[in-house]
Amino acid sequence: MKKLSLAVAVTGVLGLGVMAGAHAANNGKLIFNGTLTNISCAVAPGTGVSPGNPGEINVDMGNVSFSDIGLSGASRFETATPIQMLVNCSAGADQYSTVKMRFAARNGSGLDNNDAKLLRTTGAADGVGIGLLNASNKLMDLSGTETIDTDLVLNGTGGATAEINFGAVYVLNGTTTNPGNADGFMPFVLDYE
Repeated sequence: MKKLSLAVAVTGVLGLGVMAGAHAANNGKLIFNGTLTNISCAVAPGTGVSPGNPGEINVDMGNVSFSDIGLSGASRFETATPIQMLVNCSAGADQYSTVKMRFAARNGSGLDNNDAKLLRTTGAADGVGIGLLNASNKLMDLSGTETIDTDLVLNGTGGATAEINFGAVYVLNGTTTNPGNADGFMPFVLDYE
C-alpha cells in the first residue's frame, strides 16, 4: 500500500507541474464492500510439511530425477509430496460448513511460461514446473479458480477443525531440461462458507 501511495503522490506532483497554467478537476468515487465475521481460525502444518517463518509452510519436494516425472497430461505423479494442512477454528465456526483453499500463483513465483497450469520454478533447473494435486489426485489448473474444498468438523462450542489434504509434484513443461534447484512459492487463502 505504501508503494501505491508513493506512486500517487509522485504522479500528483508531476501533474501539478504540467497543469500549472490550467485549472482542471476530476471527480470519482471509491466503493468498498466487505463482511466481518467472528470466525477465528489458525492454520498449522500437518503431514508432509513443516513450519517456516510466521505464515509460511515449507514443502520439501526432495531430490527427483527428470526420468521420474512426466508432462501434465502423463499422470506420472508417483513422486508427489503429500501435504496436509490442519485448520483449527476456536470460535465463530458454527455458521460455516466448508473451508475452501484457493491459490494465487500469479502473486507468487508466477505461472509457468510453457504450461500455465503449473507454478513457475526459480533456481537453476529448467524444463519443469510445480503442480498441485487435489484430494482426488488430479492435477489442478493454477491459472484458474479451482479450490480444494474440505468439510469443517464442528465441535458444538462454536469451534471446528479440518484437514486439507493435497499434494505437490514436479511436472515437465515441454522445454529442454536442465538439472538444479527448482523452487517456487505461492500464497493461498482459506475461505469459509
